[in-house]
Amino acid sequence: MSSRNNQWKLIKTVLPQHTDHAGVMWHGSYLNFLEEGRIDALDQLGLSYSKLSEKGFEIPVISIQLRYKISFIHGEKVLLKSQFKLENKIRLNCKTLFLKSNGAIGAEAIIGLVVVRKINHSIKLVKDLPVDIKKILLMLEEGPEF
Repeated sequence: MSSRNNQWKLIKTVLPQHTDHAGVMWHGSYLNFLEEGRIDALDQLGLSYSKLSEKGFEIPVISIQLRYKISFIHGEKVLLKSQFKLENKIRLNCKTLFLKSNGAIGAEAIIGLVVVRKINHSIKLVKDLPVDIKKILLMLEEGPEF
């Protein structure tokens, strides 16, 4: 019997390339970690982002809110916990916490995404999601299977 936990998890280590000259995690690295978390969750569901892109679809960020609370430093482990919610049939919201090893929240992000399709050098918002993509997005909402 399986149970679901609607939080996707990814553990990252703050490496030198993620930090500024003082060894503190650089603000842009948070965005890279967020994208890696989303791509990893899709991969776990069997949807490679590259395959999605080959089919002409993309899932771009349309909004982002990022609040920094406690700095991460070089060598520190970061646990990302993400939850997804499909809203209005086309908008995918993702809330992610960046947690320190003691459980303290180092940062919190809320990201809005949509599915678009590339057609003849133009990009169109997908208002009626293909069944297979909608199924995957709803599975993101449910979370990983344990």
